[in-house]
Amino acid sequence: MNRINLTESEIAEQVARIQREYDYDADAGLLVNKRRGKAVKGSRHTGTKYKRFWFWNKNKRMSMNYHGAVWAWHHGRLPEGEIDHIDGNERNNRIENLREVSGHENQMNTLHDWQPNEVTGLPGVSPNNGLYQTKIHGKNCCFADPCMAFYHATMCGKRYRLSEK
Repeated sequence: MNRINLTESEIAEQVARIQREYDYDADAGLLVNKRRGKAVKGSRHTGTKYKRFWFWNKNKRMSMNYHGAVWAWHHGRLPEGEIDHIDGNERNNRIENLREVSGHENQMNTLHDWQPNEVTGLPGVSPNNGLYQTKIHGKNCCFADPCMAFYHATMCGKRYRLSEK
């Protein structure tokens, strides 16, 4: 839900509507439509990896991130910051996997795909003038050894998931 497009009272109204019209299946992390008795699975929106939760506001179709709708149902409000999926899995919308964080904290918990560099064999580590470069907190850092570059990047919080190929 975009705070720019809705007033605070409209946001409160939508949160109340979510709580009134849906139940929450804690095991599956899904909202369930009370009238139909069916889980609302959401749908992918172009340009994002997150599922969307669609709703109507004054005859206008709007959407919000599905995990935002789960958060609103459980807490009765939208988060002040961002919502982080603790385990890095954007499909896991169980409330115990969601936490309210700042944008910086959310970026620190990003899972990067394991895509090894062709030369070093390590993700995020590339050769640079006889040294090995990696990004740590947005800055390029160089090391004499590729394993040290990878080690320092992971020790500073860079996390990887194995590709599903």
